[in-house]
Amino acid sequence: MSRLYRFTAASTITLALTLVGCASPQTDLAAAPTVTVTAPAPVEAVPTPTPTPEGSVEAPVSDIEAAVDLFISALDELGIEHSEPVRAEVGASGAKARFDLTVNTYSAGINVFPAVQRLAAWQELSDAYGGIHVAAGNAVITLNSSEGIANSAEIAPLIAATVGGEARGV
Repeated sequence: MSRLYRFTAASTITLALTLVGCASPQTDLAAAPTVTVTAPAPVEAVPTPTPTPEGSVEAPVSDIEAAVDLFISALDELGIEHSEPVRAEVGASGAKARFDLTVNTYSAGINVFPAVQRLAAWQELSDAYGGIHVAAGNAVITLNSSEGIANSAEIAPLIAATVGGEARGV
């Protein structure tokens, strides 16, 4: 950059600042315009929500989860050996959800039905084929009715009493 260019730029900036009143440190404060500051409008206080302890807010449990938890808790409470339930296809059962598991090493299942009428229809078929199950609400835990039939007949009433349900096929 040439000296002439720098000088011209600096002079132009100085002139512009002088015209605006910003270049001179000896500005006449008495001639300066008066600025009136008004207080801002009052702001309505909004209460801050109290934080809840971590873990106290739980997601709502679906009826499917509640049914599975009910039967698994009963098995645990009774000390009955079981595997973790695994979601399976509902097939022609009329259930809206089905889970496979083992109970005392025998195959079993948990079915959750969308309505009492579907559960009642399923129970009629189960009874007709000699099935053993425990019903509570709109759900059942089916117990093995072939090689583990004696075990199923023994534990079904215990499970029914624990869940407040009904044992059938025993």
